[in-house]
Amino acid sequence: MESATPSPSGRRERQRAATTAEIKDTARALLTQTGPSGISLRAIARTMGISAAGLYRYFPSLEALLAELCADFYRELAEYMQHECDALADNDLTEKLRTAARAFRRWAVTHRLEFTLMFASIAPGAVLAGPGTTSSDLDPESEPYRSMLAFSRVFGEIFNGAYHQSEAERGFALTPPTIPPLTPGLKAEIERSSLAIGAHVPLEVGYVLHSFWIRLYGLVAMEVFGQLPLVDQGEALLEAEMAVMAGQLGVEVDRPQP
Repeated sequence: MESATPSPSGRRERQRAATTAEIKDTARALLTQTGPSGISLRAIARTMGISAAGLYRYFPSLEALLAELCADFYRELAEYMQHECDALADNDLTEKLRTAARAFRRWAVTHRLEFTLMFASIAPGAVLAGPGTTSSDLDPESEPYRSMLAFSRVFGEIFNGAYHQSEAERGFALTPPTIPPLTPGLKAEIERSSLAIGAHVPLEVGYVLHSFWIRLYGLVAMEVFGQLPLVDQGEALLEAEMAVMAGQLGVEVDRPQP
């Protein structure tokens, strides 16, 4: 008969997991209070009432902690986007793309400091793509890159599904996109990147997908960082830009009400 008494190793694992979660919760609280520059191992230790040296048993460096924190945020964002999309019919993939974009913006503008750490801070950026880094240097299993890819696949896999639907399933025909001349290196990287996020599509469609993402991210980032010229109309601007992007593929969207 197995003993009902928990093993010491099991208790240690639970205690370690609880302390790790508390460290990350404390780091997130400091982030929301002071911004990315306010996160330090010393500040976390002081808030938790432990020694700074004790934190090294859980994270070997501040950079490792920030990478794990970013990974948590990418997972949180991906889950939020997926949850919003799950409310729609399974075959309504074009509307799911728009819903995912809206959810991305909504999460970003309500979690501005988390977004800043994920997409604009020096430390996580150095982990993802430091000076001289190429796409072949990035380890898809390292964090936060692995969770960033999982977040990107929310868009990539919906887009892939919409492209491969039949015209009858989709309800309209897609217009073959026109793209500018591309260098061989750019073509190769578009193909690699498209496959990495689950989009098994022709080169020209992969180019349009990446162009859409750059425009979406740029619009949202400008709003988050207070750089958007149309200060009060970020949501309406997103809708207008999505209509323009959809038009490039022959997709008609509902016109906004006056």
